[in-house]
Amino acid sequence: MNQVEDESSEQWGMPISMPKLVALVLIAMIVYLAFAFISDFDRVAMAISSIDWWVIPTMMTLSLLNYLFRYVKWQYYLERIEVKLSHSDSFGVFLAGFTLTVSPGKIGEAIKGYFINEVDGTPIAKTVPVVVAERITDLLAMVLLAMIGFAIGFTGDQLTTVLLLGAIVLAGAIFLGQPRFYNFFLRKVTSLGPLKRFQDSSEMIEDTLAKTLSPRPMVLASAVSIPGWFMECIELWLLLSILSGAGLPSLTVASLTLLLSATFIHSTASVIGALVFTPGGLVGYELTAGILIPALVAVSAGIAAAAVIVIRFVTLWFSVIVGFVALGVITRRRRTKKTDTNSDGENS
Repeated sequence: MNQVEDESSEQWGMPISMPKLVALVLIAMIVYLAFAFISDFDRVAMAISSIDWWVIPTMMTLSLLNYLFRYVKWQYYLERIEVKLSHSDSFGVFLAGFTLTVSPGKIGEAIKGYFINEVDGTPIAKTVPVVVAERITDLLAMVLLAMIGFAIGFTGDQLTTVLLLGAIVLAGAIFLGQPRFYNFFLRKVTSLGPLKRFQDSSEMIEDTLAKTLSPRPMVLASAVSIPGWFMECIELWLLLSILSGAGLPSLTVASLTLLLSATFIHSTASVIGALVFTPGGLVGYELTAGILIPALVAVSAGIAAAAVIVIRFVTLWFSVIVGFVALGVITRRRRTKKTDTNSDGENS
């Protein structure tokens, strides 16, 4: 992995610092250990060890389905801005972006713009704004999932509060999709120190934002995101069903009610994790889910902590592993392409 990291730093023109990634992993481990000790370490360890071996691969499969749904959105955006990559290149770039999923707000996934530039020469300024559109529609999908889970499963003043919050987020997304807003924002941002170099590319950035954040593509992209992120909600449903002693998920009223709770918990924690803007949403997700799970599912703090640790491994950290595998593949593919090009040049 060090070799892949070194090559990517040198060849892709964008640093993927292995020491920084290791530091983030260590910080995450400290957070999870602290979480476990606060929640009764022995009970947390016992809960995790009670999970059957097949559960983790099943959850990882659901995560892979999430990636497929989100890849459809990614490909839709590329077609909107007339970037034509083969599916193998596009999917590789999409997955390789997960190497920086642990960046604040996942904004580090903008590295995909650098990858595309190396594949077909598309200007970085044209593709990087796609990541902004991805994050906004991901956030919208999560908010909508939280609203659906809460609206069906709960009533009263709390429901009103959640619906109002959802309406505010939706209104904010519509506002962000207005050309006047991002034109003004771009003018201000590109007038600042090191960002002045993007002034010449502002029209290209505006064009991409207009094609990805206008109402129709925003609605379509959010709609595609919903089933993708719902896969992760199903993962938490499976996990909580097993850890709570309810057995495997089923179509009974009790199990479906747990699905609604899992949907609300995971979506809300993910939104808060994104908004606190810490690397990978660390602490924001953990605290939110750690509070909501015992409150809504009526399990001990130890079981809640175990559920949080496992769900974060198969969603956040599994995606980072997938990202590095994809990065290794596209790096080797690029190296092979260069070798073939040099050989052709020598032969001619």
